[in-house]
Amino acid sequence: MNEAWIRDDKGKIVVFPLMGYETMVVENRALALRLPFMVQGDKPDMPSGNIQLIISNAKDAREFARDILAAAERIENAKA
Repeated sequence: MNEAWIRDDKGKIVVFPLMGYETMVVENRALALRLPFMVQGDKPDMPSGNIQLIISNAKDAREFARDILAAAERIENAKA
C-alpha cells in the first residue's frame, strides 16, 4: 500500500466524503477535474474542501477512467 495516505493516530486512513465532481476540457488538450468533498463540520449542501486536478492528455484520462471502472466492478462483485 502507498505510504502517502494520510492516517489518523490509530493508523486508519483518513477519508472525506466526495460530494460530486466536475469536469472540463482545457484548450482541447487536457482534462480538468474538480472533486468537492466534506470535512468535519460541513453541511451536506456546502462542502468546504475541494481538489482540482489536471490530466494532461487523453491517454492518461482513459487510464484513469478504466481504473475507476475497475474499482466500481470490484465493489459490485464484492456485494454479490
